[in-house]
This record gives sequence, structure tokens and C-alpha cells, in this order.
Amino acid sequence: MIVVWERPASDGGSEILGYILEKRDKEGIRWTRCNKRLISELRYRVTGLIENHDYEYRVSAENAAGLSEPSPPSTYYKACDPIYKPGPPNNPKVVDVTRSSVFLSWGKPIYDGGSEIQGYIVEKCDVSDGQWAICTPPTGIKNTHMEVEKLVEKHEYKFRICAVNKAGVGEHADVPGSVIVEEKMEAPDLDLDMELRKIVNVRAGGSLRLFVPIRGRPTPEVKWGKMDGDIREAAIIDTTSSFTSLVLDNVNRFDTGKYTLTLENSSGTKSAFVSVRVLDTPSAPVNLKIREITKDSVSLSWEPPLLDGGAKIKNYIIEKREATRKAYAAVVTNCHKTSWKVGQLQEVELPRISMDPKYKDTIVVNAGETFRLEADVHGKPLPTIKWYKGDKELEETARYEIKNTDFSALIIVKDAIRVDGGQYILEASNVAGTKTVPVNVKVLDRPGPPEGPVQVTGVTAEKCSLAWAPPLHDGGSDISHYIVEKRETSRLAWTVVASEVLPTMLKVTKLLEGNEYVFRIMAVNKYGVGEPLESVPVMMKNPFVVPGPPKALEITNITKDSMTVCWSRPDSDGGSEIIGYIVEKRDRAGIRWIKCNKRRITDLRLRVTGLTEDHEYEFRVSAENAAGVSEPSQVSPYFKACDPMFKPGPPTNTHVVDTTKTSVTLAWSKPIYDGGCEIQGYLVEICKADEDEWSLVTPQTGVRATRFEIKKLTEHQEYKLRVCALNKIGVGEAASVPGTIKPEDKLEAPELDIDSELRKGIVVRAGGSARIHIPFRGRPTPDITWSREEGEFTEKVQIDKGINYTQLSIDNCDRNDAGKYILKLENSSGSKSAFVTVKVLDTPGPPQNLVVKDIRKDSAVLSWEPPIIDGGAKVKNYVIDKRESTRKAFANVNAKCGKTSFKVENLTEGAIYYFRVMAENEFGIGVPAETTDAVKASEPPLPPGKVTLTDVTQRSASFTWEKPEHDGGNLKVEVPFIGRPKPTITWTKNEQPLKQTTRLHIQDTSTSTILHIKESNKEDFGKYTVTATNTAGTATEHLILGYHLERKDKNS
Repeated sequence: MIVVWERPASDGGSEILGYILEKRDKEGIRWTRCNKRLISELRYRVTGLIENHDYEYRVSAENAAGLSEPSPPSTYYKACDPIYKPGPPNNPKVVDVTRSSVFLSWGKPIYDGGSEIQGYIVEKCDVSDGQWAICTPPTGIKNTHMEVEKLVEKHEYKFRICAVNKAGVGEHADVPGSVIVEEKMEAPDLDLDMELRKIVNVRAGGSLRLFVPIRGRPTPEVKWGKMDGDIREAAIIDTTSSFTSLVLDNVNRFDTGKYTLTLENSSGTKSAFVSVRVLDTPSAPVNLKIREITKDSVSLSWEPPLLDGGAKIKNYIIEKREATRKAYAAVVTNCHKTSWKVGQLQEVELPRISMDPKYKDTIVVNAGETFRLEADVHGKPLPTIKWYKGDKELEETARYEIKNTDFSALIIVKDAIRVDGGQYILEASNVAGTKTVPVNVKVLDRPGPPEGPVQVTGVTAEKCSLAWAPPLHDGGSDISHYIVEKRETSRLAWTVVASEVLPTMLKVTKLLEGNEYVFRIMAVNKYGVGEPLESVPVMMKNPFVVPGPPKALEITNITKDSMTVCWSRPDSDGGSEIIGYIVEKRDRAGIRWIKCNKRRITDLRLRVTGLTEDHEYEFRVSAENAAGVSEPSQVSPYFKACDPMFKPGPPTNTHVVDTTKTSVTLAWSKPIYDGGCEIQGYLVEICKADEDEWSLVTPQTGVRATRFEIKKLTEHQEYKLRVCALNKIGVGEAASVPGTIKPEDKLEAPELDIDSELRKGIVVRAGGSARIHIPFRGRPTPDITWSREEGEFTEKVQIDKGINYTQLSIDNCDRNDAGKYILKLENSSGSKSAFVTVKVLDTPGPPQNLVVKDIRKDSAVLSWEPPIIDGGAKVKNYVIDKRESTRKAFANVNAKCGKTSFKVENLTEGAIYYFRVMAENEFGIGVPAETTDAVKASEPPLPPGKVTLTDVTQRSASFTWEKPEHDGGNLKVEVPFIGRPKPTITWTKNEQPLKQTTRLHIQDTSTSTILHIKESNKEDFGKYTVTATNTAGTATEHLILGYHLERKDKNS
């Protein structure tokens, strides 16, 4: 260890000569000096320590006055080599790939960190989601190879491997590139050993062993064969993915031949053969033929044996045997040809049989009678005589008496029964050949039992099906029908199930579950009911049980309101075909399982819909057959109902907006695909054109805008630019700016390129869409400003801006969108403007400045000005409506007014009206203009009638007058006054201050005061007093308001 310290705060007034370092073992009690000589430096390497012991240290300083007090002891330190995390594993690589797994291998790290490698951790990453997942146990694996299983076919994966030692998990090593999980295709191939390419010799009784290495992906199917026959069943064939072998013990001559080996998979086939020769005695000669037969000789010919036993044929041995003897005798033992004439043979004669002609017809015998069959027999040598019934040779019994002599044959059958019916065959044979004669006998009797056993099928809890075969003996008469009976094994009595069954089968129903039954069948012919055939006992129960639970639940295609549940068939269907499946779900927030399917599911998948977003669900599946519903499958893990999220796609329309000599401004649009979640920002990267190292110029979190200026660039240096979108899943694919970009100042005044048709204006029908697309140019890129001569844009206006064009779009146009649209482009080099007129073919806008004048008690005059917006067509006429204030609906007054004024007549005096006017063109009636204030049908009053002075006092006068013929409903009284300074005027009514309202008010001028009363009535009658006051004095006048004549209406 190296011990380091600092100088003491005080040297004691004398220079420090050196230092003494001491150590103490944790297991000891004494301090031991580490240095023999004084240490002049402020550090010292202490050696000679014991491994894994703990030590503490202290230091003392020495000057001319002596040794200082030691420093405080250090903490304890263990003497051991330092340990670090290991380096990355060496040479990681993919060894093999299947449709669901990847085989990896790697080497040990070059640096183990000073500690033994305890294991390795392997991680995988599905490129589609970017998430790393551990494939090994957390403690790792000891091997330097691994098969990563349960991968998704056709998905792309990355892998990395870390080494683990006592210090922890080391740096990972990435497996180069990415791997697509799919089955590798490789045509079959095999490696025949040089020895197998020659003829393989094996001695008879020995063992044949053929071993052939093979390869191919997928693992090829292996077929062994033999060109000239089949391989013996005793052959043992073993096959793996890397080799195949054939072993045949105790071989003989028949194992000689060409053995073929064929490999086949989806990529092709490969074949080879191995020649095998078994060293054995020859096989039998072939095609032995007898020709040129005489009474005492015969000529033989043959061909060499197919198998020579691995050696040349030396000679042939010929033997003969008389038919009456069992042993062969040698004719010649050293024949070198493939033919031979055998002489000195005895003359022979083919057997002859003579029978009475009556035996040519069927012999009919009644049951219980005796019958006999006889014939004469001749031949040289004397033939051997045998009687057969069917294929079975008859022997003498109590009922069968056989009396054969050298020249005759006789059989007597006593007490005939049905089984005695059938075909009898007389056979006579000697060395010359064999002669047979058949005789048919029919015994008339009841039929025998049906041929069994009884086949009992389709057994359930209450029914079964029986089947049988017709009797071997029909009793000499056709079977007319069958009788079927049943009996419970616990009872003795038989019960008839069916008494006239024509076919040889019957379905028995209405049986009792759990009972055991025996069935019997009897055939019936015209002679009676035959013997029964009984079945074995049959237990009435269902032959099947409920199926096993479905397996391998998998949840896929997850969205915010649905998931797809997939599963595999149960291991067992319970003996009955599965008729459907039941899928259940359970919300993590609930406790009940809820059935997902109303109808029976026959597929192995179901899309479950109607889920609640962000809720977690688990699923289980049950199978159903005729016996019922199975136990549910294992419950799936919880899955959250949410739309899948991925990294976003590349931004669109990435382009350079402007450049200066030190900066580049670029812009882009949102990606077409946001990955299923909100775009959080954009990352901009830059790279010199002649390099491949990209640098990030935006913050790590990106920028929210779709425009960015990159500053501090080198003038005339060429750069490459790219932009990536960022969401909460990660950084998406980059969109590159086409070509390379140079920072440089470019100046160009804006210019517009307006199409000639566009200059004429745009005409669009109401509800249609208008598009104003104007290309332009200018450097730097001009600022784009759209405006409208008629005022602000409506909300429907959409403006797109590009590097060399701009477009104004209006969907669902109406009259308010008509007008002159002005485009202004402006940059540091100048500005340019242009306009496009949009004409919308629609109904007109509202007429302008609607006023009501010349109001009378039964009429009023309306006047207005034409609408500002005529809807793109000339106004043909106006429509005028009126509405009384007490009604909600307008009533039409005139629908074809051709002027901008109209007198509305037939109004009700005193009624309050509202009016509206609408312009009409060829597209229809437009928006109405309505009066804002109510209009009352009334007229100004006529002058009062005769005025009479009724009373005069010193300071007042009273008047009465006659009601005017028409009072208009209003009253106006004007009282002149003079005074200096201008007096203050007050009014009272019946000695009370006069309260002004909207109906009654006072108007003062410089020379008079006026009392206005609208819609006067009896409540307004009374004594009115007007008083004028100033600093000089007061003047008062009294007015008595009333009518000399009684009024005849409500305003009187």
C-alpha cells in the first residue's frame, strides 16, 4: 500500500528532518515501524504485507528537538489486489437462427477486472419497440453460448452480452448488426466416407454398420431404402439433425445389395447409395423348369441364383424324391451346367374319380336323416384319398364314417344337422398330380347363430348400436329377419328389443344410465328361430368426459378498447369433439369474471371489444364438448387497454428556408405517423458533407417548433442536415434535407407567378372549396402575408406556406368568403403584392340601412339599400315580412318587391310591429335585415277643438278644450317663461312633485318648459303646477288637465 500524508502545521522552530511511518495489523496489538531510514517525502510504499489482512497506519515527524507525537491512526485497509468490473466479452456472434430462436456465442473478456468471471448476462431488443430485456437469469449463465428462445418470427432483434464478476456487471458487447428471426433454408447434403464409396463386405452372421453425417435447414427428412427389395425389419435406423446411421445384425445373403439414402427438406433433396456384399453360401437357383417328360425320364433347366454369396458359383447339386418318400436322394453332385436330364424314373398316371351323376346336383337332406357320398378312384401309383368340407379335412367321428379303399371312396354322415350342409370335396393325389370333385349338400333346419362377435358401438348413457354378421349356416333357407333381446346383468329375464329386424344392425335406445346390459340376436328362417348370439356385457355411460383446459394463452393487437385473445387446443378433447370455446375477462378493478362471447367460438382466437381505456384486464378460456365445459385455462397476465405506441415516423417536407454566411434556417412539417402518442419535439442534426459524424444542434429534449436556425456555421462549407421527431417512446426515423447546403448570403427580391386563369378570379358555388395556389421566389425566403380587402378571414381559411409556394384554402364556401384576397411577399430585397378575387355563388347578404318612416295608424313605409354581397348574381327582388310583438312568427307582406322601399298597409292601430327584408337572386332568398326597434302604428294628434276659459284668478287661469278628432295618443303642453338669470323650473301634480317616467317627462328650453305625455289616459287628469324661480323672485302657473267631452277610447 502507498501511505500519503501532509506536513505538520508547525515544524517546532526547526526544519523537519524526516518522518517515521508505523503500521498495526488488526489481528495484532503492536505498532511496527515500516521504514528503517527517515522518510524525506510525504508518501511511502509499504511492502511485505500479508494478503487479506487489515492494517492501520500513523506517521510521526522528527526535527532537531526529537520525535513528534504520532498522527491519528488511519482507518483499516485490506491488503488485496484491486478488483474492477470486467471488460466486454470477446467476439460475440450469431451462430444460428431458427423461426423462434437465435443461437449466440462469445469469448471470455480480454480483461476480467482482477476477479474470476462468474457468468454472463444476455439481453435482447426488439427493434420495433426499442426495449431491452434480459434473457438470462439475473445472476447470468456460465456458458459462453446460449439459445435465446421464444422470439417472434419475422421480427428484427439486437443482442448484447455483459460479463459478471465479484465487482459487478461489466461493459456490454453488442452482437454486430441486427438479426431477423426466420428459418434459414439450406439444401440437404451428406458426407459419404471413402470406405462407404467402395463395396462394403460383411461376413454372414456379422453386423452391418453404415454411419453418414448430414446437414440441411430445416432438418431434412431421412429415408433409407434398398434398390432390389426392402430392408429387413430388424434394421435399426437412427437419425439426428447431424447424422443418420443404419445397423443390421446377423446379416445373411439376402442383405446384399445397394442401400439408398435420400435426404429431403423444403430446399431440395440429396441421394446417395452404399453397395453391400454379404459373404455367404449362394441363394437358390431361379426359374427351375421341368421339360421333356417321358415315362422314365425328365429334363430340368434353371438359372443361376440371384445371390452368389459373394463368390463365384462352382457347381450345382441335383436331388430327387418320390412322392411316397420324405427324403431326397442325390442324382448328381458336380453339375457344371444349368440343365440336366434325370433318367431311370418310374411311370405314373394321373388320378381319376368317377361319381354317380346325381352328385352333380345339390343333395337335399332333412335334419336327422343319414346321407352318404361315394365314388370310384384310379391312378398310378395308387392315389391318396381325402375328404374335405370347405378347407378342413374330415376325420372319422361318431357321426362321420369314412370308408376308403384302394379303388373307392365313401363317407357316411348320420343324424344330419345344419352344420353338415355345405360343400364336400373328394381329393385323390399321387406323384402325377391331384384330382378333386365337389359335392354340395343342403340340410333343411333352423338357422345357426349369427356370426359374431356382436359389435357394440356408439355407447352413451342411454343408447348404443349393435351390428353382427349373418349366420354361417342359414338352415337351407333364406334368413327372413332377426330378433334382438336385452337383459340387465343383474336379472335373468330377457326382454324383446325388436322382433323383426331386417338389416344386420340395430340402434337400441331408452336404456338406463349406469346399468349393464347383455344383448342377444337370433336369426329366423321358414323352419324357425335359430340359436342366439350373445354380446359381452355393456355398461351404459358416456364414453367421453369434459375436455382439458386450453393452452398457451396469448394476448395480441392491443388497442384502447379491444384486444385479441389467442390460444391452443387442449391436450385432450375428452373423447368427444370440441364444439366451441368460452372466453372470459376480468377487470383488475373488479372481482367477477365476465363472458366475452355471446355465440359459440369455433376458432382459436377472439377479438374482445368494448374495453375501458387504461383499464387492465386478464383473460381465461374454457373448452366445451358434449360432456360439458372444461376447467378454464391458466389466467393470462394483466394487459392494459391502450393504443400501441411506437417511435414516430420521419418529419415531412424537410427543406431549407434560408441561409446566411453563418447560419442555415430549415423548416419541416409534422410526421404523417406520430407513433400513437403526441410529438414532444424535434431533434436537428448536422454533419459536414465529407464526414459521417453527426452532431446534435438542438437541446436533447428537442424543439417544439417546426423551424430551426442553425448558427455559427462556416461560410461556404457544405453541410448535410436531418431532422427526427421525438415522442415518449423515443426518437423516430430521420428525414434528411435533400442534397448539401452551403451557408451563404443570397439576395433576391420576391416574385410571384400567378396563373392567367387565377388572375381572372375564382368562381365557386356555395358549399364548394376554393384553392389559391401561388408559386413564388425570393432570397432570403420572403415573409408571407395574406389579407382580405373586406376584413378579417373566416375560421375556414387555411394557409399553407412552403419554400417556393403558398396556398390559401377555403372549404365549404359561403357568401361571406367572397372578396379580394391579397398576398404580400416581403424580404430584405424588396416586396411584392398581388390579389385574387373570389366570387361565391350564393344567396344574397342582408339589405343595408333598413329604416321605418311615415308611420301611420294603419301603415308604415320601409326603405333600405341593396346588400353589399349579392351572392354572385343580380338581386331580382326583395321579400318583406312583418311580425307583431305578441307573436313569434313572421308573416309575409310581399314576396316580389322590385324596389328598395315599400309601404306596409293594413296595420292595426296601436299594435307594435317588427319588420324584416330579404334580397333574392337566382340562388335563393338571402339573409334578412331586421328592424331593431319596435314600431307602433300611430299618428301625431290633430289640434284640440274649441278652447274655453273657465276660471280666472289674480295669478291663474283655467281652460278646457275639446278633444281633437285624432289625438295620436300623446299630449304636449308648452309654457313660455322669461327671467334673468334663467329661472329654475319645477312641476307638481295635485300638490305633489311630478315624477318623470319613460311615458311622462319634462323638456326645458331657454324660453319655455314643455310637458310630454305619451299615450295619455285618465290617470293623467289633474291639476298641474309649474313654478319658475331665480334670485329675483318666483312665478307660478296652474293647469287643469281634462276633456270637456267624454272620451270614447282608452286614451280618453
